[in-house]
Amino acid sequence: MSVLGTTVFKVPELGELGYKLDQANEAKIKAAREKLEKTVQATGAEKAYADNAMGLTGIYKQIADAEYSNFRDAAIRFEETGSSKDEQLMRQAASELNYAVTAGRAILTSAGQEYAKNKANGFKDVGLDPKQASQSYSDWMNRTGVVVNKNGRTYVKDGDAFVPAVSSTYLQTSINPNNSFIMPRVVTQGKFVNPQSFLVESSGAITAGSTVEKAQAGVNTLFENKYENDASFRSDVLTAYAISNNDGLGMVDDPNKISADKYEEIQALGSDAEIVAKAKEWYQNTVLTSVPPLWKSSGSSGGLRFGVNIGGGTAKDITYRENIKVKVTEFDINDEAKTGEVDAEGYMALTPNLRGKGYADAGSQNKYDIHALAVVDGILYAKKVVSEGASFVSLDSGRKYTTALEPLLIQEWDALPAETKTLTITRLEQEGFNPNKMISTLSDALTDEEIDVSSQGYTADQELWDRGLEAAKMGGMTENEYIEQVGERPKA
Repeated sequence: MSVLGTTVFKVPELGELGYKLDQANEAKIKAAREKLEKTVQATGAEKAYADNAMGLTGIYKQIADAEYSNFRDAAIRFEETGSSKDEQLMRQAASELNYAVTAGRAILTSAGQEYAKNKANGFKDVGLDPKQASQSYSDWMNRTGVVVNKNGRTYVKDGDAFVPAVSSTYLQTSINPNNSFIMPRVVTQGKFVNPQSFLVESSGAITAGSTVEKAQAGVNTLFENKYENDASFRSDVLTAYAISNNDGLGMVDDPNKISADKYEEIQALGSDAEIVAKAKEWYQNTVLTSVPPLWKSSGSSGGLRFGVNIGGGTAKDITYRENIKVKVTEFDINDEAKTGEVDAEGYMALTPNLRGKGYADAGSQNKYDIHALAVVDGILYAKKVVSEGASFVSLDSGRKYTTALEPLLIQEWDALPAETKTLTITRLEQEGFNPNKMISTLSDALTDEEIDVSSQGYTADQELWDRGLEAAKMGGMTENEYIEQVGERPKA
């Protein structure tokens, strides 16, 4: 009988072998899944959404959220199947998400810049007051639309039809009302929209009349001739009637700011014969009823003096002097008074009864009067002299003065006596200036809110800068991007 060998043959247990095979398969599956995830991450869509979503508002937030939902669904399908078809769909969804969030952010940023720029300018160039402008901006930023997902794509209602969001007017590169925040611009008004300008031009007829009736007849002849032969004058007459709140149509809240749309609406009234006739009658009456006091002020000797009757009945005029050095007195940092001079190309001293009186300065609430008007570099300036208190604070420079020569503010012009304004317009025209243009470009004073900030430790310029930054951030801009656009925050 043979003897069995002593070598032992071990057969692997089936369970252990199966376990190792499972581990190998899982490793392969994990590696494949990680590869798919890296493919998804490489699109940058997830990061783009995470980085920009918080800066989106209104319909742009709606579109981005819908595009992100499409992308996540497509990414999950691709990670599950790994098929080339699902990869293609995932990449398309990623591309559309990327475009939606970056374009939306850029559009909102541009809107914020537009608002900040006009806010810093006091909304002077737009046909809206600050409250209306703020509301318009808020409405545009937060408007919503109808956004739906269908068959893996995002659609938005654009007009009467649903179109892919990335192809809609909301995300187009060409400017249109849906992707651009545009404030209505003011139009430059015609010279004779203010009837006072026509009276100034007619001053010769007023002073030449031997009686008030003849003065009125002369002005009326000039009016009829100009109205018959000058289309732009007829347009100004219609505009003046349409915007006037004094027996006119009152079509605007602020007659000094007419938007292009409103101006177009006013000019369309020219096809209404009844309104045109009323406008002519209103303007004509406004002019003719203003003649008697002006004729009386011209004095019995006639002449070229388009003045006013002041005090004891003496006709007054404003004398224009060229190339004058105007003395000013300001206080230095040690509160010591220093006298200096400012060169003015033109200078018009005002007699006591023609002066602007009782203006309160923003810093100390002390009072100052306007003793003269001047022209410096083609801009209308005012010589301001303290009348109550030791000094007043200049809004232009922030320094303390007893006497200053600085740009005239529109509020200061409005508060001057009517006679002063009439005489000034006449004199400036005689010297070859365009007074209407000079007056229309006068700066605005600080608002009460802006004046208050001076007592809070920061200046009005800083307040404007801060508000602009706040508006820009609402549009998705970073502080650095805002600084690049408007510059560093002003120093105190």
